[in-house]
Amino acid sequence: MKNIANVLTASRFLFAAGMVLATPFSGAFWVCYLGGGVSDLLDGPLARSLHIQSEVGAKLDSAADLAFAVAIAVVVLRSVPLPAWLWVCAGGVAALRFAGYGVGFAKFHAFSALHTYANKATGALIFAFPLLYALLGLTASGVILCAAALFSAVEELAITVSSPTLNRDCKGIYIRSDKP
Repeated sequence: MKNIANVLTASRFLFAAGMVLATPFSGAFWVCYLGGGVSDLLDGPLARSLHIQSEVGAKLDSAADLAFAVAIAVVVLRSVPLPAWLWVCAGGVAALRFAGYGVGFAKFHAFSALHTYANKATGALIFAFPLLYALLGLTASGVILCAAALFSAVEELAITVSSPTLNRDCKGIYIRSDKP
């Protein structure tokens, strides 16, 4: 019972692989997509309600989120032609993310992904991208996702650069527990 939240989190890796292997936007894709989303919604609250949160669980959650986001990106890249501006935005956001992780590793000797509200919102938008694309089209959904991802990447980099200690549960640049 003490590993149930981590097992739920780890299932996201399987759902991510299933999405990549399934025909894009097929029934199997949507089952894996929704399964991964449900696992992401439930693992944290379950761990907190059972008082089984852990550093390992937090790291596993970040890795599973990353794997799921990469799987969505792979599916979208294989099936939706993206304009150049979206590639530039994605590249810029990726560069900022890697810069933040590099600074975090240099400062704290650890993977430094943070659980900020902006990162959670961006993760929700990445999860929602296939639905947003279907409802709003590529331009509107791309602008929304790029704006959120850019803000969250800049915020995470700023927090990592300015923080004296690594606090993965920092909620945001103005909502920090390490400030006096």
